[in-house]
Amino acid sequence: MKQKSQLIISTMKQMQNDFVKAIFNPNDVEFVKNIRESSINSAFRLNIYRNNILQNLYRALEITFPAVWKLVGKECADNLAALFCREEKNLPITNCLDDWGASFPHFLQSVEPIKHLIYLPDIAELEWLKHMSYRAAKFRLLNPLKWPKKLELPEEIYLIFNPSVYLFSSPYSLKEIVDLIERPDEKQIINLRPVECYVVISRQYHCVSIHWISQDMFRFFMFLQNRLSLTHAYEAVYKTNSDFDLHAALQFIRENHLLWKIKCASKTY
Repeated sequence: MKQKSQLIISTMKQMQNDFVKAIFNPNDVEFVKNIRESSINSAFRLNIYRNNILQNLYRALEITFPAVWKLVGKECADNLAALFCREEKNLPITNCLDDWGASFPHFLQSVEPIKHLIYLPDIAELEWLKHMSYRAAKFRLLNPLKWPKKLELPEEIYLIFNPSVYLFSSPYSLKEIVDLIERPDEKQIINLRPVECYVVISRQYHCVSIHWISQDMFRFFMFLQNRLSLTHAYEAVYKTNSDFDLHAALQFIRENHLLWKIKCASKTY
């Protein structure tokens, strides 16, 4: 009985694998032989499944990367999604499409017809991080009124960002592109200059925000995120910019509710 059950499971797995191959490889006609005959052609019926699955995948990418669809247009973006889905390594590995799409920005770098859109992969990466920020685990904000006393502790202090905080940098002026997408009626021409941009992404009250910050503040936040103490993070930035405004950086963290915990050797707050 046990051997029979194992055989059935093995057969089912094989059929599922064959179905996936048939869906994503229209030239694979072998699977059609497994479909029960009816008045409607078997290949036609399989094609209905294929179109439904592919359209759902394209739509999932469009929801996660809306800026890509707006910048290149739906027809072009859908074709990019189709190319992406042709490679098995790019297909979803969980039953939740919200988990899927991390490799799409990197994939865009390899598509020859859009290589002149040098900023597009970075725009897609920014979109993915916004998506990740939105889906980050729930967290309780640290009460900013308790900051001063905790920052006066004599021990080494570590500032821990909340789970929705992501840091991103790009060699392109993405702010102009984002402004164009968000306010197309106000801004129709952009001057895409090779000017680096630095971004903090975070979620507040179910709304994801992006903040454009200076390079020094970005480096300071990166040091904190990499678990350097507050003192060591400040010293690292101070080496290259003695005018770095620590107070302004801490104020930014406080006003935008980026902080989750304050840790020291003896206690976590």
